[in-house]
Amino acid sequence: MESGGGAGFLTTVVVLIALLLPVLVLFEAWRSRRVALADDAQEATLDPVLSTAGMSRKIVFGMVVLTEAFLLLIAYGANEPFRQAEAKERQKEFAVEAAAHTYVQYCVSCHGVSGKGYLENIGLVGKPLATSALQATDPDEHKANVRMITQTLVNGRNAGAMPAWGVENGGPLNYQMINELTIMITDGRWDAVEALAKTQGVMSPTEAPITDPVAAGKLIVTQGACASCHAVSGTAAKGAVGPALDGIANRKIGGVADFNAANVKKWVANPSSLKPGSSMPPYALKDSYLDAIAAYLATLK
Repeated sequence: MESGGGAGFLTTVVVLIALLLPVLVLFEAWRSRRVALADDAQEATLDPVLSTAGMSRKIVFGMVVLTEAFLLLIAYGANEPFRQAEAKERQKEFAVEAAAHTYVQYCVSCHGVSGKGYLENIGLVGKPLATSALQATDPDEHKANVRMITQTLVNGRNAGAMPAWGVENGGPLNYQMINELTIMITDGRWDAVEALAKTQGVMSPTEAPITDPVAAGKLIVTQGACASCHAVSGTAAKGAVGPALDGIANRKIGGVADFNAANVKKWVANPSSLKPGSSMPPYALKDSYLDAIAAYLATLK
């Protein structure tokens, strides 16, 4: 915004100069003629081809026009990046608004209004989309996310658990709609979805009680946020940032706390409470989800 404001100020200054320049030149020409010549002087005297003071007024005015054109080109060049940035932002907002309508129509039933999938409601079958991993700011990671989301929407995945939505596969979404959804997801614009859902009275399904904590915990650990950093043999969790969770029930949590349900819940909710300065981020999950995670991790011996 600061660079845009600077460009806008420079543009304003240059345009004002361009507007004032001919006025000043005309005034100076009129003033000089009135001072130097009599009021009843002939036109040939008033406007000689070459006056004793230099070039004729016509040549001066021609130079003024050229100077104005040059100044306006400078103003246009200074404002163009700012104009393009504003246009790009407007286009993105249009894309997000359109994506919110598409998402509410086709995606809410599996991924939830807030995009958290089964982390929002264990009864939802969709994976969490509102994750920091999908909102990466690194250019290479962002491109990889765009490619992955696009391919998933077009072709589906997990043996049909995520259906193919692309028109080329018989789905309802064309390239533009998929591109809009990709922009919304990678930008984390769930506020647009939530606002539209509220306006239309759309809600995520009511969450049923967790009857199998181990199964629910496995879903959260191996396919949710945990899977982006940790690995568990024989599952979809292949993360390599943190330690593998195999045998975690026989180890100290974070290398400092005995393994038990209470410490697991403390560790997941706020690792620094057990190990100050821990690199693992806190996860604000429902207490029932923390219980489920602890129940599943207890089986990893």
